[in-house]
Amino acid sequence: MKSALSLGLFSLLAIAAPIVHSEIYTLGDSLSDAGSLGITYTDPSGVNPLVSGKTWIQDLTSSTPAFCDDRKQCPWDPRTYYYRDGNNYAVGGAGVMFDSTDSHTPNTFTSLGSQISALINSGKLKGGDAITILMGSNDVLAAATKPGSSQAVVNAATSFVHYVSVLAAQPSHPHIYVFTLPDLGQSPFGRSTADSGASLSQLAQIFNSEITAGLRNTSGVKFVISSTIFGELSQQLLNYPIYCTKVIDTAHACGSTANPVLQGPVNLLFADPLHPSRVAHAMIADRVRNVIK
Repeated sequence: MKSALSLGLFSLLAIAAPIVHSEIYTLGDSLSDAGSLGITYTDPSGVNPLVSGKTWIQDLTSSTPAFCDDRKQCPWDPRTYYYRDGNNYAVGGAGVMFDSTDSHTPNTFTSLGSQISALINSGKLKGGDAITILMGSNDVLAAATKPGSSQAVVNAATSFVHYVSVLAAQPSHPHIYVFTLPDLGQSPFGRSTADSGASLSQLAQIFNSEITAGLRNTSGVKFVISSTIFGELSQQLLNYPIYCTKVIDTAHACGSTANPVLQGPVNLLFADPLHPSRVAHAMIADRVRNVIK
């Protein structure tokens, strides 16, 4: 599936004063994707400028993709996908256990293990560097549609722990900030499901429990935990209507004249049923800024 199917509403563990890092690298899916597929997921086709533009990591850094983002100039194959001096390896649609299936970029090696391998093999990591990792929502959403979903999520979390442990063991000893998953059941997509998101909430909790237990004693790893920020933002921004299936515009809640007209400027919480809006991304960055510098 093309979109990363993830949210980004975080609260932070009590962490000491932020460290000023030499460089910040980013691994993940569409929540952190700075345009590797030619778009950012705050700006799908037809979205109003209120929900377009940069993702949270770009508010904190000069994050750019570490691979070619111009299809006219680059051969799209596994050997050349990652290249140059960018620092954002996140790709919309990627999962811990699988690569993106975007039709324009087949076999792009965008799973978490592939992103980590590409970063390690680049030779760019040095002492004082930081790495942000937010991945797993696509694995949870894919597992939720199949029998044995809990075990599939445990498998993804086990792989996550392995990959991050390999990264933490690098000679440069990077500072790794692992973002746990938000409550996917509370997304507009989750609330629209048959059980009002209960299954997605449970699976996200399983994933989070597994990775926090598995990485708790790993040197260099700190957690950024999803919890109260979601509540803060939901009180400050207009929630995405549960019945929407397309991106919102400012004239009508879901782009249909049958839906209520929104009066005046509107700050939206979601760009679509799963991705935060541009405003939400900026607010997320404000809360993360005191942890990652």
